[in-house]
Amino acid sequence: MKKILLIMGVIILSNIGFADAKADYTNAESLAKSNKIAESVKLLESVSNSGDKTYAIKANFQLGAYHLQNNNLINAKKYLGLVWNDTNNNAPEKDEAARLLYTIALSEKKVSEAQKYIEWADNKSGADDVDTTSGLIIFYFENNMQTKGDTRYNTAMKSTNTEYKSEVNYNIGQYYLSKNNTVQAKKYLQSSYNMSPVAIIPAGYLLSQIEVNSNNPAGAEKILLDMNTKTGNKDIEALMMLGSYYLQNNNAAKAEEYLKKASSINTKDVDTRVLLLGLYEVQNNTSKINSIYNELKAIVPAKELNKNLGVAFANLGNGNLAEKYLKRAISEDKDNQAKLSLGQVYALVGKKNEAITILKEAVNNKVQGASELLKQVEAIK
Repeated sequence: MKKILLIMGVIILSNIGFADAKADYTNAESLAKSNKIAESVKLLESVSNSGDKTYAIKANFQLGAYHLQNNNLINAKKYLGLVWNDTNNNAPEKDEAARLLYTIALSEKKVSEAQKYIEWADNKSGADDVDTTSGLIIFYFENNMQTKGDTRYNTAMKSTNTEYKSEVNYNIGQYYLSKNNTVQAKKYLQSSYNMSPVAIIPAGYLLSQIEVNSNNPAGAEKILLDMNTKTGNKDIEALMMLGSYYLQNNNAAKAEEYLKKASSINTKDVDTRVLLLGLYEVQNNTSKINSIYNELKAIVPAKELNKNLGVAFANLGNGNLAEKYLKRAISEDKDNQAKLSLGQVYALVGKKNEAITILKEAVNNKVQGASELLKQVEAIK
């Protein structure tokens, strides 16, 4: 989708157009790059009123996008409408204007108007653009137009493009998942999973999580094993998911089996080795701890390893291991920044006094953000 260039400070140019309008548009680009937005807008307004249709369309789109970004819906609709309502306009800006007008109509709860724009965009795309097709079907479902949604879905499924069909199903599955409608989510995600090898990992993961959240670990395991089989027992993501699943279900042997397989596929992968390190720490297996730690030292800069491990274990919810490695970062690596992370860990696990002590040290060491975090922790009751 075209970027909203005024806000980004960049305006896409075309080499086509009359000299004056083109020059003004070019100058608007320079002004935007210099963050002189008001002057850039003024020039674009001049281009909008010029006789150069090519550059007027571009200027109108940028002005509409600018006003939308600034929540001025009246002016946004005015300029975007000029782009969209031009019947002789086949520029790409018209497609993008329709998308933005659709967004505005949705925000204003103008269903009929939104429908007009998204149906136009679907027809204009040749009815084979994944995002537009998915968006239209979801729009129908969301607005109680089930028959229209089913009809558009059935049309999409007649396509010979397998990837397109799989992605449409995946997007609809995600929509239903966001609505906590797991029955419908599973239906579409399963279709996506079955249609394309590309969907095996993303759709399979969501399907497994549905089973986990439904207290059906056996169902999750079945899906994860099938994912691994379908990817030939050599996809690092599928293997890691299986390893993580077995870790969470206290099957250390299986967890190690799949995580070691994943780590052997990518000798530079950090994530699998962190999980293995965590497993060996729980088992108190010193030789394996040292072995995997040395592997990590060969991948991660030595001065950063302990702190990174501490943060990683904190993110995994293992406060004890997070504390262990952050303390090592502080004592062995002299990393004062690790004090901030350790303070956060202590606060999260309810060790308020310890958090205050280490954060005061961080403040004295002039660690950025330590003072603010210290105030937050001190305010905890």
